[in-house]
Amino acid sequence: MMGSREIAEVVNKNHAEVCRDIRTMLAKLYGGAERDYIRKADLLYVTKQCVSCIHYDTANPNAWEYRLDYEHSECLVTGYDAVRRMAMIKHWQKLKKEAEQPQLVMVQPAPAIQVNEGIVQLARVIAEATASATMKAMAEVITLPSYPTETAAPAPVYARQPEGEYVPVSKAAWETGLSDSACRKLIGFFKVPVRSNGGLRGLLVNLPEMKKAAERLLRESTAPEGKRKRWAHPQFGNFTCCADLI
Repeated sequence: MMGSREIAEVVNKNHAEVCRDIRTMLAKLYGGAERDYIRKADLLYVTKQCVSCIHYDTANPNAWEYRLDYEHSECLVTGYDAVRRMAMIKHWQKLKKEAEQPQLVMVQPAPAIQVNEGIVQLARVIAEATASATMKAMAEVITLPSYPTETAAPAPVYARQPEGEYVPVSKAAWETGLSDSACRKLIGFFKVPVRSNGGLRGLLVNLPEMKKAAERLLRESTAPEGKRKRWAHPQFGNFTCCADLI
C-alpha cells in the first residue's frame, strides 16, 4: 500500500490535488459522486480491501490521507504526464527491491543445535524457581492430590527414575522444614529427581530423595548459634530451616 502523501511527493504534486484525483478515479471505478469518497467509512469494503482512508495525525482533524494498493496507484497516474508516470514506476520498483532484500540474507541454513538433557533439566528448575509468590501461597494452602509414579515406562529425562511419591516443591518444603527457595536450590545442588506434568502444579520433586538430601544438608551444615539465625553450609551457603531433621 502507498499513501497519497507519498504519491504526491513522488509525482511532485500538491497533496490536496492528489486526493482530488483519487476521488475522481474512485467515482469512475465504483460509481457515485466524488464527494461520496471524502473520509468514506466503508471505503475499504467498497474497494475490496484495495483503498482506505486513514487519519494519520489525531491532533489535526484535517490530517487524512488515502492509501492505495499497487493497481489503484498505477491506475491513478495513468492520467498524469509521462514524467510523473515514470517516477511512480521507478518508486514501486524501489519498494519491491527493498521488500525482497531481507530474504537474501537467509541463504544458508542455521547449524543444528544439540542441547544436553542436563542443561534442559537445569533450565526447567530455574524456570520453576521464578514462579510467582501468589502461586506459591496457593500451593501451600490447598492440598492437591499426589500422583503415583508410573513404573511401566521410564521418565523422559532420567534413565532410571527412583521409586517414591512426587509432590510439589511447596509440599516438600513443608515436609523437610526447609524454606521453599532452599528446596528449589537443593534440587540442583544434590540432583534430586524431579518431573514436570505441566499445568498448575508445575515442578514435582521426589519426596523420599528430597528428605534424604535435606538430612544430608543439615549434617554437613553448621547450626545457628548466637546472633546467627540461619544454617550455614560451605558450598550451599546460608539457608533457613524451620525444624531439626537430624
